[in-house]
Amino acid sequence: MRAAYTAQRTALESNRFGKPLAIRSQQTDDALKGDIHAVLDQPFDKVRTALAEPRNWCEILILHPNVKDCRFQSGEPAMAVKLGRSELDVRFGYRAVASTSDYLDVRLDTPTGPFGTTDYRIRLEAAPIEGNRTFVHLAYSHGYGARAKFAMQAYFNTLGRGKVGFTVVEKDAQGKPVYVSDLRGGLERNAMRYYASIESYLDSLAAPAGQRLDARLKHWYAYTEKYPLQLQEEPGYLEAKRKEAARVQSAG
Repeated sequence: MRAAYTAQRTALESNRFGKPLAIRSQQTDDALKGDIHAVLDQPFDKVRTALAEPRNWCEILILHPNVKDCRFQSGEPAMAVKLGRSELDVRFGYRAVASTSDYLDVRLDTPTGPFGTTDYRIRLEAAPIEGNRTFVHLAYSHGYGARAKFAMQAYFNTLGRGKVGFTVVEKDAQGKPVYVSDLRGGLERNAMRYYASIESYLDSLAAPAGQRLDARLKHWYAYTEKYPLQLQEEPGYLEAKRKEAARVQSAG
């Protein structure tokens, strides 16, 4: 992680996000992957304690607009999640690969996803850096075949028309940035939504216990409003999420 921080430092310090954050994505014939590197203004011990506890991940995942329900399964550990408008049942397995005084590596994965996609993986690495801050790497990826590609492209040609990601692929005739779209654009938006969920959860821990749910929902919404071209949600999102997140909390 120290080598990654050194390699990413220029991109973190000079970018269009207004904060130390960098995103990259790639697409192959059968997979999509996105990587976010960022600096959190949070002490590493706080980050490790929160994210190494699998029970907390349902409260993180439910902030994503496509996650409609999340129930922690203690025996596994795992998260039973409902995804998308059809509320597809998926099960995210959880592993804490490393949790030491200077490094955290946790991984969530599920073999299936929406639109017939496969092999969903979320990996979060974290390490302490100077200034009592934390350097994090979020990797988000999934596989797809011809059928899933067709389904996703059909979505981007209809309901998802005009939606873009964060990577600038070229400039138009007026010199304005043209952003990546289609499958890579969708992958980048989802990666950023999961990152915003992690940041919002950590930020909410400073609030009294009874106020944390509302604090992280407001933080998440304010975060995504900073990038309206990519992440702006439909009216009613916040109220719907309050109900979904409260249901998750009540389930324990």
